[in-house]
Amino acid sequence: MTTALVFGGGLSLAAYHGGAYQAFAERQLPLHWTAGSSAGAVTAALIAGTAPDERVFRLRTFWGIGTEAPSAGPFAHLEGWMSAVRAHVIGDPSRFYPRFPSPRFHSLYDLTPMRRRLAQLIDFGRLNGGEVRLCIVATDVVSGDPVVFDTSTTRIELDHVLASCGFLPEFAPVTIGQQTLVDGGLSLNAPFDPILQASTAPLRLFVLDLYARDDAPPTSLEAALERKNDLIFGNQTYLRLKDKIAIRRLQRELAGSSNADDEISLLSYRAGSDEPGPEKSFNFSRPALTRRWCAGRMDMEAALHSDIRGIDGLRVIRRDPSAARPGAQAEAR
Repeated sequence: MTTALVFGGGLSLAAYHGGAYQAFAERQLPLHWTAGSSAGAVTAALIAGTAPDERVFRLRTFWGIGTEAPSAGPFAHLEGWMSAVRAHVIGDPSRFYPRFPSPRFHSLYDLTPMRRRLAQLIDFGRLNGGEVRLCIVATDVVSGDPVVFDTSTTRIELDHVLASCGFLPEFAPVTIGQQTLVDGGLSLNAPFDPILQASTAPLRLFVLDLYARDDAPPTSLEAALERKNDLIFGNQTYLRLKDKIAIRRLQRELAGSSNADDEISLLSYRAGSDEPGPEKSFNFSRPALTRRWCAGRMDMEAALHSDIRGIDGLRVIRRDPSAARPGAQAEAR
């Protein structure tokens, strides 16, 4: 069986990935393949480019969070907005800072701090060594096509990771070869496609999306703007995943193979009332990052403890906060 993790993009929301990976690692499951776009490409590269016993530590180091319990005070929502506004105005010290205006527009922010940080944290020799196959997706800004970099055929370097993070107009395109590349989330925000297409073995796949497609109706302008963003990215992931699973099923049936052993799970970050609505991805406050990490860990624990078979080949994991046991905290839709 091939075990794979796919990480979607969403800037600071990707602290959720770290907690999910911690729960996955604690089960000591094998990991054969990982893939990501945008902030998900950073997560995937950190995992593939780090020794297994150091991965959780490196992810925590990247996000600058410790092992403290998550908390949300009475002013968490206001603090979230203040953090997001601060990030927009002055950037985030370990990831990006504003560019000075110039006659020729390049981008609003410079990712030099993140380039330095990732160069220190990722062992690109290990990343390309084949222990864990890695796919990173960017988007060709001219054609609009997704561009997949795969360590089975291409040596992935830091520029490939940063190209996948080029969300316009905030972050700059990166030129690799003859292509000018921007954020992978603009074409495949959760790039499970290469894995579903190429894996011939039974597949255990976890797709970690940072935007939930299902939620309550919005009751304010802030909630409506947040809901719009969640639907744009969450629906892209869910609907493509359903289609790709159906295509894989048909292909395997034609080849005389069975789909019965596939286990495909979709986990999504679901923001609480403490998040600053449509600006939650720019909220880099340490309490918010810690809460997202904890949410990812609990969601993955629910996915790993649940025996739900799912519907049409897909298990949608949504924890019930009132459930007492991890195994009772998932439902299939």
